[in-house]
Amino acid sequence: MNVLQQLLGEQLFVWLLVFTRVGTAFSVMPTIGDAFVSARTRLLFSLAVSVLVAPILTDRMPAMPSNVFSLLVLMVGEMAVGIFLGTVARLLMGALEVAGTIIALQTGLANAQMFNPAMASQGSLPGALMGWLGLLLIFITNLHHLLIMAVVDSYATFVPGAPIPIDDMANVVGQLVSKSFLLGVQMSAPFLISGMLFALALGLLNKLAPQIQVFFLFTSIQVALGLFMFALTLAAMMMFWLTHFEAAFVDFLKPT
Repeated sequence: MNVLQQLLGEQLFVWLLVFTRVGTAFSVMPTIGDAFVSARTRLLFSLAVSVLVAPILTDRMPAMPSNVFSLLVLMVGEMAVGIFLGTVARLLMGALEVAGTIIALQTGLANAQMFNPAMASQGSLPGALMGWLGLLLIFITNLHHLLIMAVVDSYATFVPGAPIPIDDMANVVGQLVSKSFLLGVQMSAPFLISGMLFALALGLLNKLAPQIQVFFLFTSIQVALGLFMFALTLAAMMMFWLTHFEAAFVDFLKPT
């Protein structure tokens, strides 16, 4: 028995490998991986999930490597898979920021900035509100269970120790970036249409009556109309986003 086997042991090796993927995924994906969650909470939650799911994943684990370098290579591969799973969820959350930015531009609220939990950075007011609502809806609808299931069931797609499909991962990320932007534009489509019509009306009014200060007189009206439309369409926009968010993770759910 070599030194590595004496230090780790078979069961501890399984826990370590599962924790590497689970912990990395949870540190990147929304909800548990957001900036307002402390690092200690993420670590303890990832450790608890790893201990619970490790017994059912033992058969999928590769043989214990005979040296430290092979173990590090194996752990790096698991970290890459975890980062990929977390990035999938994070990119879908980005659709809320895209929609919020477009809405802010069309309603005259683009200059106001606040913290957006979906992007862990400063963002527009509508985007920040939609980011908070997105996180709230994930917990209310129990989609955080779906995130955990997606990580656990990913072992059926990404077998530990097998070559990592880098090309397929890059294609998926590229498609999700495009899909995230498309979702954001689709969610904010009513504001794009009304904003263009409102700008056209102001342009015609300025041509008919140049002496009227159109910008100063109608900015408040633009904000009021934008907030009214935002109140009317917010529920439909969030349900539209939630449906696509759930559908993106169903592909990762396979029977273990």
